[in-house]
Amino acid sequence: MVELLAPAGGYETMVGAFNAGADAVYLGGSKFGARAYADNFDKEQVLDAISYAHLHGKKIYMTVNTLVKEREYGEVYDFMLPFAEKKLDGVIVQDLGVMKLIRDEFPEIELHGSTQQTVTGVYGARLLKELGCVRVVPARELSLPEMKRIRQEADIEVEAFIHGAMCYCYSGMCLFSSMVGTRSGNRGRCAQPCRLPYRSDLAGKSKEQYPLSLKDMCTVDLIPELIEAGIDSFKIEGRMKKPEYAAGVTSIYRKYIDLYYKEPDKKHEISREDMEILRSLYLRTEISQGYYHKHNGKDMVTLASPAYNGTSDAVLADIKDRFLGGELKIKCDINCELILDEDICITMSAMKGKVLITKEIRGSKVQAASKRPMDEESVYKQLSRLGNTPFEAENITISIDDKGNGAGIFVPVSELNELRRSLCEEMEKALLTDDNADAEISKKNTDKETHDTKISLPKNVKGDVHVLVTTKDQLEVALQKADEYRDITRIYVDSNLYQALDKGPSKRDGLELMVALPYMTRTEQYDGVLEIGRIIDSLEDKGFDGVLVRNLEQLGFLHDRKYSGKVILDYGIYIWNEQAAEMLKDLATEASIPYELTFHEAKEVSDKVRQKTGLPETYNIYGYTPMMISAGCVKKTLGSCSGFQNKLHSEKLSIYDRMDNELKITTNCLDCYNVIWNAHPTSLHKKLGNIQDAGCFDHYRIDMSVESSKECADIISYYLDSLKGESVSDIFENAEYTTGHYKRGVE
Repeated sequence: MVELLAPAGGYETMVGAFNAGADAVYLGGSKFGARAYADNFDKEQVLDAISYAHLHGKKIYMTVNTLVKEREYGEVYDFMLPFAEKKLDGVIVQDLGVMKLIRDEFPEIELHGSTQQTVTGVYGARLLKELGCVRVVPARELSLPEMKRIRQEADIEVEAFIHGAMCYCYSGMCLFSSMVGTRSGNRGRCAQPCRLPYRSDLAGKSKEQYPLSLKDMCTVDLIPELIEAGIDSFKIEGRMKKPEYAAGVTSIYRKYIDLYYKEPDKKHEISREDMEILRSLYLRTEISQGYYHKHNGKDMVTLASPAYNGTSDAVLADIKDRFLGGELKIKCDINCELILDEDICITMSAMKGKVLITKEIRGSKVQAASKRPMDEESVYKQLSRLGNTPFEAENITISIDDKGNGAGIFVPVSELNELRRSLCEEMEKALLTDDNADAEISKKNTDKETHDTKISLPKNVKGDVHVLVTTKDQLEVALQKADEYRDITRIYVDSNLYQALDKGPSKRDGLELMVALPYMTRTEQYDGVLEIGRIIDSLEDKGFDGVLVRNLEQLGFLHDRKYSGKVILDYGIYIWNEQAAEMLKDLATEASIPYELTFHEAKEVSDKVRQKTGLPETYNIYGYTPMMISAGCVKKTLGSCSGFQNKLHSEKLSIYDRMDNELKITTNCLDCYNVIWNAHPTSLHKKLGNIQDAGCFDHYRIDMSVESSKECADIISYYLDSLKGESVSDIFENAEYTTGHYKRGVE
């Protein structure tokens, strides 16, 4: 039976979700969770939540799904230890270094790959399974056939979102909030710039709309299809929403899941009353069924307003009354035997799964009554007082035998109460005991390095330069500049441009050519995996040396193909700590420093990665940051589709924010996604001296995206001359640019 998984931003929400029929909840602790502004649980609350869930045959999954900086990494073990000892069921993880720690130190906890890892296909899921995951939460953008294929061909559990808010960008690939402020979506602090109004040339620059704000998802109509596709867990979004939301939504989905299993061949229409309840529980003005049957479209976007519906007070009151009034209780039977001159004997029986558990407790000898004898009613009154326990008595049977003395029997009321309390504690302990539990988790010496092996690598004080290009004009400029500047040792050619080339460009000795693979790889309407295969097969003929990998699907495919050429990890294969590099060192040749690290954080990671794994690191010194990679198409939403879907084609357009900043957008029609670029390029031209003096990066990278050929030529020359220490005129003097996160770290 499919698992119904509800969000829990706090303890009351968890109780309500379980009362409403959730099989499991996911919650965040005090650290490392991707909803930093939810109520979240402190340590003791998490431990209590685990006990409560396990008593009732439910599960608790913890979100440890943010990226963890090198200096924070040492805190993860101590944070996780008490929850592992309490038998936490699973952890939802984004950071590969955190995944490695939990896999190695707490193997009894299930690892679930977060949707932040942007799993879009079979190969990425297989790779995560090989690295230790038992479940993946694929990208919300996937179609139902894509989900089904992952479940069948990767042979890994699939957890899929069925209800709640939708991100416009592929989760884990969004840097928008991070770049316009310091609140990173990869750290659970997204400021939701996608919910703001924008203007565009397509809709008229004076008209404000919300082209990046998706409607909320509601898939209650799709329950039979989703179950039959083999999805293992239905996930409701919303850890920052109120307890009434989690309980109310859970109850409706519970109802129709149960109806399906009761009568799988019957079509169960969703009642108007139930849909009204869902609509009134913090859903946006309009709803959609997400991407399960649609790649994108104008009708998926809340163009007019992303505001929430008004919430019915009557609905909230009803949900509160039904589900938020008290905790679940375990049904039990109690039997009490009071026989003169024999020990008081009380037994309790309760089900643990399909097994009946019985516990017995004995007290002092039953005495003959000297005054008023004790009757069944007075004994029942004491034994039924289970209010503060997890139990609720269905049957209480009492046997009193005075052996014919005629005076009756007597036992102290205080002793009956104490025996009842002790018996409840023993039963609770028995129900929480894991019969297959391993030995206790040993305490780790956190002062000792996990890996003692160090690789001695000389520091490359200057570093050579790599240039990434996306257009034919930019490629011609880059090749020309590579002849002029011998410090340019590599050119990355965007995959669309590469596929448009009949043959590879002629190149000089010491210059490598690489293909920068697409940001997104899917197998929906167009098989992007086959595309990667064709690129790999043609590299040698075109004189190319390797690939820049942008996502786990590509990395998994290359691993499966046993590709032996150079594999360079782009910024989106996140290495925020040395342990993440440990997970990837056998899969890649080189790595890239993520955009969201400060210079000092980047230095720290780079030094450790090179020393411990030998992976060379590249540091980006110029380029427009790709803030969003989206399945949604702004051109299609505000105008019309180009008509070149799944063909080798790209177009440019722009939207404008409230400060009149122009955000350029490029379409990749072949793989059908948009890239939304930052309004200003990140340029570290004034920081080059510090960067070179640090001597901790092997390569520097210059990225060309929306620049003209002249801009491309000027920028490359400027940087190459500056790196050589030559005097140059400042081409950025009157230009707008940002230094990104060079100094300004993310929260």
